[in-house]
Amino acid sequence: MLSFPTEVASSPSDTTVPGLAQRRVWKAPEVVSHSLVVLTLPRLYLTPMTGTPKTEVIGQLQTVRMVDAFLGPLATVIDLHTVRRVKLELATQSVKIDYFTAIDPRARAVIQFASAADADSFFAKLWRRLGDGYQLKTLAPEWWALARVPLVFAAATILFTLLAAMGLNALADWGGDRRGLAKALPDWRTVCIFGGGAVAAAQVWLYRLATRPPEKLELVQR
Repeated sequence: MLSFPTEVASSPSDTTVPGLAQRRVWKAPEVVSHSLVVLTLPRLYLTPMTGTPKTEVIGQLQTVRMVDAFLGPLATVIDLHTVRRVKLELATQSVKIDYFTAIDPRARAVIQFASAADADSFFAKLWRRLGDGYQLKTLAPEWWALARVPLVFAAATILFTLLAAMGLNALADWGGDRRGLAKALPDWRTVCIFGGGAVAAAQVWLYRLATRPPEKLELVQR
């Protein structure tokens, strides 16, 4: 079972008064796409995947003043005020961050985590750092697209059960003692029992679709 993201204890941000803000650090293997993900009050830092960082590196991140200089020139630095959109994709356990820079107005960073819990933890903490200027939206398939198949199945089952029960009942009334083909056919009560069971199964199917959580969460600027 995968553990939750490793979070560095209280440490001042690189541009804030000591004790005012905490740095949050996620590292491989909790992060699949990067070796280190460091979140401070003003910035987000991403380092290329080079394996699991050493313990002493995590310890130094607690006290180092210049995070960007410590992580080196290969690290991606995202100023949080440049973030336009953040999308959490639960199916892939990844977070996509759209932001702008002086040379790229449509820059994007993709962070993939080892579990949905890791991705959700990062998304929640990033939202907190971004502040109230962002609105949460849930992205899920349209209700009819989800419910169409079980609804059609239930309606077809009800219609078939009704017609079959009426036909078998009429056949029983007309045939008297059941002989030949009529003897091999099920009783109309049996058809109703199986039809009712199928409709109940469709209702359970529909309920599960209706209560399924959204596939994506998105933060957009207000």
